[in-house]
Amino acid sequence: MIAHRYKLAIATQLKSLFRLPAYWVPILLFPVMLFAMFGAGGSGISASYRMASFVIYGVIGVAFFQFGVAIAQDRESNWERYRRTLPNAFGPLMVSRLVSALVFVIQTAGLVIAAALFLSDPAISPGKIIALLLASLLIVIPFTLLSIALGYWTNSRSAVAVANLLYLPLAYLGGLWMPPDRLPEGIASLSQFTPTRHAGEIGWAIIGARQLPAVSVIWLIGFTLIFAALAYWGYQRDQRKRFA
Repeated sequence: MIAHRYKLAIATQLKSLFRLPAYWVPILLFPVMLFAMFGAGGSGISASYRMASFVIYGVIGVAFFQFGVAIAQDRESNWERYRRTLPNAFGPLMVSRLVSALVFVIQTAGLVIAAALFLSDPAISPGKIIALLLASLLIVIPFTLLSIALGYWTNSRSAVAVANLLYLPLAYLGGLWMPPDRLPEGIASLSQFTPTRHAGEIGWAIIGARQLPAVSVIWLIGFTLIFAALAYWGYQRDQRKRFA
């Protein structure tokens, strides 16, 4: 019974998203367009590192705009109000959104990698591509939880602005637009405390065939727990506000 509830929530979430191509197609294509304009070209390891940076940038964008903004808007719909009156609604809602994020992450990461192979000459093997795709599935989890928290702590009017205020500075601070060693000294110091930097370190380690940095893995686990708590707190706060 419980498993069926989760399966139904996942199927409903995916169907509701895929029925709106005008909503999800731009989210999938935007990272590819940015890569084509600012990251394409070159060859060798530098092209591979740029590819990895844009893959991570793209999958984080999926989390922020496919889910954070969507949740803030969905909260005003009658369907969402009904779903939240059901018993034990939080678990299926969160799991369905996480699974949906993973589905879109694979598509986004795959498109950026395909663009990199077509427009550049990265020094990357099929094994590294698979490893980067698998890493993307894990990297996106804390950012999806952060976006879920954003969806419950903002409203439909402010969600897009707040998402951009988080997404763009975090991408810059994390070294996804330029290598961390080229960041200004103060920004480089601050970069060490951002989830995007540690997500980038994992992606760059895969590309460079290095061991995954344990420090970055621990940081992302910590961010996952913090963002999960914020998401649950925001959900409960909104639940009390609407249904108390």
